[in-house]
Amino acid sequence: MKKYEFVYEKLKQDILAGYLKRGEVLPSIRQSTELFGVSKTTIEHAYDRLILDGYIKSLPQKGYVVDINPHRLAHYQMQPASNENQDMRIKYDFRLNSVSLEAFDLKIWKRYMKEVFQDTKAMATYGDAQGEKRLRFALSDYAYHQRGVLSLEENILVGSSFQTLLYQFCSLCPKSLTIGMEEHVDSQVLYVFRSFGFKCVLFNSYSLIEDLETIEVDLLYINSSCFGPDFSYLDRETRDALIDISYRRKFLILEDDYNGELNYRSKPRHSLQGASPYDNVIYFGSFSRLLLPSLRLSYMVLNRAYLQRYLANKEKFGPTSSKFEQLALARYMEDGHMEKHLRKLKKEYAFKEQITRRILEKNFSNLIFKEVYFCYCIQIPHIDPNALMKTCCWQEIALDPIENQTLSLSFASLKQNDLIEGLGLLVKILKR
Repeated sequence: MKKYEFVYEKLKQDILAGYLKRGEVLPSIRQSTELFGVSKTTIEHAYDRLILDGYIKSLPQKGYVVDINPHRLAHYQMQPASNENQDMRIKYDFRLNSVSLEAFDLKIWKRYMKEVFQDTKAMATYGDAQGEKRLRFALSDYAYHQRGVLSLEENILVGSSFQTLLYQFCSLCPKSLTIGMEEHVDSQVLYVFRSFGFKCVLFNSYSLIEDLETIEVDLLYINSSCFGPDFSYLDRETRDALIDISYRRKFLILEDDYNGELNYRSKPRHSLQGASPYDNVIYFGSFSRLLLPSLRLSYMVLNRAYLQRYLANKEKFGPTSSKFEQLALARYMEDGHMEKHLRKLKKEYAFKEQITRRILEKNFSNLIFKEVYFCYCIQIPHIDPNALMKTCCWQEIALDPIENQTLSLSFASLKQNDLIEGLGLLVKILKR
């Protein structure tokens, strides 16, 4: 594709998608040469073609203005959105839901999927609502070696996601409960608890231990791998204090260990569940960012009391994740590929994190690092979010929506050269 064709397609798609609205003035030719990094002649050719095709017009004293026919635009917007076309326009993906595709060996995974598919006997039967036993055995071994989780296969429930398993757990709880959690809790977690009518008490992480001495709760939800205002792993002192106060004040801890094994900058730490001698922790683990987001597999480790409640009601539940993928994952883990993949990911993310930190520290202060989300956050109080998103869209940069004047940048999916190039381009945009 010639350079002017690239500029043409980019602006055309922005107009059709509604990023550039009818009557809106486009950047001048001089501004566009800087924006796209091409010559004046290239921009002129692109603008001329946009005029010829009825997307823009040139007005004296005003410049180039979007002039698409409203009926044509409405017809286009009625068509189903194509994610494939949108992804083709993204070169630098800094969104938090992105992962490294290069690190995951799809050939190995396809081999295990093929083996399971050829097992016609297994494929012709319904799956176990609790999760396939073979996978639960593999998970028991994996969770112990990676996070110090103490569990037999019979205590493990497999589900399609953390939220699905949390719904199952809440259905086993008494109807009237008070749930304690940090004030920056994930909205999906809060939604589940409130949908069951539970009372939710939000704590400040700095005073969590002191507040738990005086405020009555039945359950305490903790994200042990992303705790407090600095989004770091739960430190040992706080972990031990939570275990002790939970035992003394007789409340249960729900430990969300999201990506807990992916510590590529900090030191490995044992889970709350593995450190507690009191059987007072329910543990949640997930593989959505460790493997692939499309592989919807998570697991929950119940204590003795809630295991009995589950088994008494097991016939009321059905499988929520694919038996096909569960059996493939079991074989993948049994043959040691999960540990190899984890080591590879840690090395890759450690390298990318160093690159990102080095570039951002030169240009911004007060960086916040979220290890389990593979990202840095920067404050941008003086930047118009809409203008930034529009400019980044022109430059094929994908960002998550800006919240509370904070921009989150994930380095997970980008290759080294694209990461350096994309960060450099983004810094220039933010520094204008």
